[in-house]
Amino acid sequence: MVGLGGGFVLVPMLRIFFGLAPAEAAGTSLALVVANSASGAFTYMLQKRVHVKIGLLLALGGLPGSIAGALVAARIPGVAFDWIFAALLAALTIDILVNRKRRLADRPDIDDVGGIKGMSYRLAVLVGLGVGFVSSLFGVGGGVIVLPSLLYFSQLPAHAIAATSHFAIFLTSPVGLVTHAYQHDIDLADVVPLVAGGLLGGPVGARLSRLVSGPRLMTLVAVALTIAAASLVLRHAF
Repeated sequence: MVGLGGGFVLVPMLRIFFGLAPAEAAGTSLALVVANSASGAFTYMLQKRVHVKIGLLLALGGLPGSIAGALVAARIPGVAFDWIFAALLAALTIDILVNRKRRLADRPDIDDVGGIKGMSYRLAVLVGLGVGFVSSLFGVGGGVIVLPSLLYFSQLPAHAIAATSHFAIFLTSPVGLVTHAYQHDIDLADVVPLVAGGLLGGPVGARLSRLVSGPRLMTLVAVALTIAAASLVLRHAF
């Protein structure tokens, strides 16, 4: 619905309620991210809301980053993983709440975004590198990097940002998933129901996003990120 792969909600749940190690939580979450982003990206493509060129450039940078992130995830301590992840989510939440209205105010409100340059192509590749790394390290898909980057450096409408983010995640997250699988970070017993839910939820969220205004979409992102960050911090406070 908001252009995120779903891992920012799932990873805290896997860490808190299932007790999975960081690499296992990230790898298992990426299975949902792949399914969710695939179905969501397909729906967005049918709606012609994806800026394909930017999405492809993000994916180009994301491929090596995805491999590196999965390798680091297998070596990071659990407490450090939770605190770094929570700090990232909190920073993004503050940024969205403080600046979202200003960034969304002057954006074109059009359906076909293919003619908009969007952002520097070199910058898109660099952002993609960060997207791939964060995606595989935390199992979140990378939307937490794509969304603010497109808000900062592009003139895409809010709904096109969500759509392009899903498309880029769909192209990069399978690489991280394969790397995690090679490291034996994934439990198939957990993956099957997650994938089934992701395939069902992706198209539903993409369609529901058309009913919500751009600023409200960003508010939903901020609320979800806040809950996820707080849950990771609180698990070490008691």
